[in-house]
Amino acid sequence: MFKLALVLRYLRKRTITIFPVAGVALGVMALVVVMSVMEGFETDFRARIRGIMPDMTLEFRDVYGFSGNVDELTAKIAAVKEVAAVSPYISGLALGVAKTPAPDGIHEYVNNITVTFKGFDYAREAAVLPLAEHLKYGGEYFKEHPDAGAGEDTVFIGGARLAGAAFPGVRTPTTDWGALDRGMRVQLLTFTPEYERSKIVGRVEDIVSTGLNTLDETLLFMPIEKARLFRSIPENTISGVSIALVKYDDETIAAAKTHIREALSDVSMWNDYSLKTWEESRRTFLMAVYMERRMMAFILFFFLVVAGFAISAILVMIVLEKIRDIGILRAMGASARGVAGIFLVYGLTIGLIGAAIGLGIGVIFVENLDVIEQFIYAHTGWQPFPPDVYDLPAIPRILNWWTNLYIVSTALLVSFFASVLPAVRAAWLDPVEAIRYE
Repeated sequence: MFKLALVLRYLRKRTITIFPVAGVALGVMALVVVMSVMEGFETDFRARIRGIMPDMTLEFRDVYGFSGNVDELTAKIAAVKEVAAVSPYISGLALGVAKTPAPDGIHEYVNNITVTFKGFDYAREAAVLPLAEHLKYGGEYFKEHPDAGAGEDTVFIGGARLAGAAFPGVRTPTTDWGALDRGMRVQLLTFTPEYERSKIVGRVEDIVSTGLNTLDETLLFMPIEKARLFRSIPENTISGVSIALVKYDDETIAAAKTHIREALSDVSMWNDYSLKTWEESRRTFLMAVYMERRMMAFILFFFLVVAGFAISAILVMIVLEKIRDIGILRAMGASARGVAGIFLVYGLTIGLIGAAIGLGIGVIFVENLDVIEQFIYAHTGWQPFPPDVYDLPAIPRILNWWTNLYIVSTALLVSFFASVLPAVRAAWLDPVEAIRYE
């Protein structure tokens, strides 16, 4: 108990300890805020990708895809007990042109676009993934026209930024997400497997917005029969099958892959295909986001290291100033271990106070990020998270208390190890030499 009493006495009289406390608090606060925002962004990105990607995708590698009895193929996959729903699709790449009106309502912008198109049956696709959640108009047209206007003009679901890559600042008169809106005409051009040009013209009836520019600038959906005509591939030919699982976990995924391959054993003899989860398909992007979060944590960790050096320097200075007091304590019977404990407790107390302050400020900061951003924008004109880049209604953040516990624990460990050298030095002092001239 005497150790804590001495530590509190030193803390009250040594105002210089405010600096290492502030250093620890700053490091903890920065880690709490950045880790919460990074985890929020990672979770949000994953949710947005999940909105347009099924649990699992079976894709044929042949340029034509799978040619045969599509109904039988999808029935075999749907019969697997881990599979909840399936939806065949046709996909490909195309070049296109979209004309979007200028804000003055008189002129037009001509946008050259590169498109990753996917043709599917809207009703079947809706059973595989929650696409409507990412549509600006909720898929109203496609609910009213399940055949997506078969026999009429081609109808598209276009990416929110599909026609805005060339003119990023352009907005339609009625929208705030980009240069494309429902009713606009889009023309696409591709090459068939026979190296012939193929053109299709249609109108946009809905807008898909994932919030990820890399997807929103290239995505375009259309009815599967229109995609088949566009690619000029035979009837009963598909590029792949979108698959929804009854449950998305490692055990179910492994079992589904095994059972699907068994069900398609006769198909695999003539058709080479890949079977991937959405995470495997987007592994590079997800790994980049994951590594960015880890790298930010590693960089900000050095805030705590600097604070640790400050703690060590302060304690060394106190040891030098308190040689007489240490000598008297040793002469009165205090053990070397007890003297060392005083300075270890001193360092841990600094770390604990700093970590508590940093955690409190960090949590308050995270909970009020939107208010802080609005304040900064109102007074400086700068937006840390511009909506035209992230397409987010609010800054995503997740206060993961396990992560915060790791941050606080790290701060205490740094404080402890920073106190070891001064504590050892104090413990090694000879009491006779320490009070010889007193």
